[in-house]
Amino acid sequence: MIAFILCNNLANNRNNRLACILHLPNMRFGPIPLICLTMFAGGCSVIKQTPEACAHREWSHKQGGIVSGTWQQRIERTCQRLSPAIPCLVIKPYVLDADDLSAYSWPDGEVFVTRGLIDAASPDELAAVIAHEAGHLIAHRRRSDATAMLRGRQSHLNPEIQADALGSVILADCNIPTTAMLHVLLKVQQATAPNDPSYALLCQRIKTIQQKQKMEF
Repeated sequence: MIAFILCNNLANNRNNRLACILHLPNMRFGPIPLICLTMFAGGCSVIKQTPEACAHREWSHKQGGIVSGTWQQRIERTCQRLSPAIPCLVIKPYVLDADDLSAYSWPDGEVFVTRGLIDAASPDELAAVIAHEAGHLIAHRRRSDATAMLRGRQSHLNPEIQADALGSVILADCNIPTTAMLHVLLKVQQATAPNDPSYALLCQRIKTIQQKQKMEF
């Protein structure tokens, strides 16, 4: 497993470009206490309080367990694509052995993407998924960084909509089409039942991105 470590102080980096250093972690799950869990699928952010980092293992087991192979290779390549534009983060990507279209991030930088979502997403769409989760991590760790990236706008938005906006900035910084965020959300919407509690917010996220794209054109 590769961890992607990037330096901080985004506010002092006028180009929003930070170097990426690769290393092999000694432990699969670090000793950092968990504070919250953010979820890509359907746009739901769930708060979790847990005293031990071993909760990662317990949680991932309940989600289907961890797989590697070509799925892991894809998610690691995606993190490498995004690394020049992602500040202040340690991203440790994992793949959940589940068919649903979901992605999750923990405050210590562990990002989990389901096998189903990796299979369904194009390379740019998978980049949008990781960029969205990175948006959550940026907003959680340093609100000032999120405000700087959004140029002071949209700080009042729902956390999922804000993460979409931050993710789009990351995509643009990496010369990846920001339309990938909309495309992958539409795929998630198609796989989500209308009576699912997250469906309404998912539709709101899609509408927000569509309105922004209309304004840009």
